Amino acid sequence: MSKPVSKKPKIAILHAFFRPKGGGEKLIFDIRDYYKADLYTGAIDLDIWDESKSKTDSFVKRLYDKDYKFTYLHKDSHIPFWRKVKRQLYFRFHPKIKELNNYDVVIFSGNIAGVAGRINNPNTKKIVYAHTPPRPFTDQLASRLDKMNTLQKPFAKLFAKWVIYEYRKEMNKMDLIIANSKNISKRLKDYIGVESVSRFPAVNTNKFKWISQGDYYISYARLEDLKRIPLIIDAFEKMPDKKLILCSSGPLKDWVCKQIKDRNLTNITYEGLVTDERLQELVGKCLAGVYIPIQEDAGIIQCELMAAGKPVIGVNEGGLMESIVDKKTGILVNSNPTLDQVIEGVKWMTKKRALSMKQDCIKQGKKFDSEVFFKEMDNYINNLL
Repeated sequence: MSKPVSKKPKIAILHAFFRPKGGGEKLIFDIRDYYKADLYTGAIDLDIWDESKSKTDSFVKRLYDKDYKFTYLHKDSHIPFWRKVKRQLYFRFHPKIKELNNYDVVIFSGNIAGVAGRINNPNTKKIVYAHTPPRPFTDQLASRLDKMNTLQKPFAKLFAKWVIYEYRKEMNKMDLIIANSKNISKRLKDYIGVESVSRFPAVNTNKFKWISQGDYYISYARLEDLKRIPLIIDAFEKMPDKKLILCSSGPLKDWVCKQIKDRNLTNITYEGLVTDERLQELVGKCLAGVYIPIQEDAGIIQCELMAAGKPVIGVNEGGLMESIVDKKTGILVNSNPTLDQVIEGVKWMTKKRALSMKQDCIKQGKKFDSEVFFKEMDNYINNLL
């Protein structure tokens, strides 16, 4: 049996950057709310997280909750290279970072360099919740190098070694490393050489409920190549009788809108980045979810869908292998799927089959509930203190 934290420790969270509105950000808000923690961040994309939007978007409202202390270090630059440099400079030299020495526990989220070394209070325990080591310099490095010319490759390899050296140095200063899945525990071991415990992200299952069974599939993964969005678009183009609702945003937003218009994809509806309330409605009324990311670290989307009694057309990669029960709470198409395999997976998930999975999905979703997550977090913190 887990024990609640024996005293009320003073806890701070340092989340690297608030840019996309994703599963990592949902988790950070839940941790902050549970522990009444102070929240620090390196930078914010104010196009997405503008405080004025908190009046209509409950997700944005959570960031600016007046019941909690919130500190961010700087405004992000619009120049890509300088943006990255500026972030690291602020982590390493901004005086507000030293405030973290005043806490009993600091929980780190995201890839942050140079911060742990600035916490020199021996009584401050440092926990990192690792979403993934830097993917462009680990599992994605080979594919990136393939796209470079002969002159670029040596510098890219050298830079990758430096990034991993800095990341490893940071990890070795932590009192506890928690990976968000067994998949990431293995990645940390293989690429960084550090040990970790694994704990799947918390999902507020009470927010996602089965409402009815509609006639549409839903995809709300970030609109980017890593989520295989083009493959999903191509698949539903070949199935004009299958309806798809997209409700997210990302780098491929304009491309998606153009494809829907140019190809006259009347069976695909793009709703954009919707509020939490609208998302819960769309999930609760869908037939099933479509979520086929490339080697997803852990993933929360599939857990939210299952919590609502909705099966998932997923992929046999990454964290989805740990969360979806194939042919019971969804279907896992082959790793690195072809267009035909995605189409086959969608067609396999009929209304009758999806409805028959309802109770198994809800039961599976409960395994990732916030209550389960925080019982383990309490134990981790208790043991450190």
